[in-house]
Amino acid sequence: MRGKEPRIGITIGDPSGIGAEILIKSLPFLGKLPASFTVYGSSGVLKFYSELLKLPLNFSPNVSLCDVAPNVEFQVGKASKESGRAQVEFLKGALSDAKEGKIDGVVTLPINKEAVRLAGFPFPGHTEFLAHFFKVKNFGMMLANERLKVVLLTTHVSLREVPDLVKRERILNKLELINSEFPGAKIGVCALNPHAGEGGLFGREEIEEIEPAIIEAKTSGIKAFGPFPSDTIFLRALKGDFDVVLAMYHDQGLIPIKLLGFGRSVNVTLGLPIVRTSVDHGTAYDIAGKGIADTGSFETAVRIAIELLKRKMS
Repeated sequence: MRGKEPRIGITIGDPSGIGAEILIKSLPFLGKLPASFTVYGSSGVLKFYSELLKLPLNFSPNVSLCDVAPNVEFQVGKASKESGRAQVEFLKGALSDAKEGKIDGVVTLPINKEAVRLAGFPFPGHTEFLAHFFKVKNFGMMLANERLKVVLLTTHVSLREVPDLVKRERILNKLELINSEFPGAKIGVCALNPHAGEGGLFGREEIEEIEPAIIEAKTSGIKAFGPFPSDTIFLRALKGDFDVVLAMYHDQGLIPIKLLGFGRSVNVTLGLPIVRTSVDHGTAYDIAGKGIADTGSFETAVRIAIELLKRKMS
């Protein structure tokens, strides 16, 4: 890959959501970038939204279409087994080409979890499937914008399950993963409980699991600090105390990210053999087909994918 422009695959996600609209609106933007792009999707879906929204479907020389499923049955703004099957096929097409070395990275537009479940997809989201596909055990979801980087210890699980997953070994693995991706980074670690457990009064996860993991990480040279209450740690990160924050659960990490930069934040999967970035929003059925979907997060995801790939190429 050294000396070449990045080759990036783009999956259009759920045909019933806003992914196709965002892709069509972003074609002029893609055409100006120093990379080549392969869109994994459906000519029928793209033509439908082009005509519905009166948007030109103009592919630049550096953008091509891999027509995975030309004829997809779908209804705008509604989950179905057929649309679920299509969005899984778009993703598999891109990942297969990545595994074969035809593309260097993937940018994903959102899938709908209900639809893919109807199609028999057994994974809670993109991240878990990517790890399964590439047979990666230590992986992570990072949400990032210009001001904050947050990695999640747990992702798509219920709050009731989270405490059982906050374990020393899992925390240590995530700290090692962050350090491998960002060598020497200062990592602030969130507590699970209010006031970091208040010395065990509000829970013992900090004492028995989180702090021991931090101490062990430090012995191997990782700059990990905490655990700190989540109502203050993100403010400290914004002030420069930490380069990355490790959050214990999904909303603990995503609320500050989206509050600071909704529509300009990006999902990055750590630990994969390829670069993968994604938007920070869902399929947005409520505005699908209305022509008002914002392209900001997608364009940011593409720019970051290019930056990450160029870093690997240098």
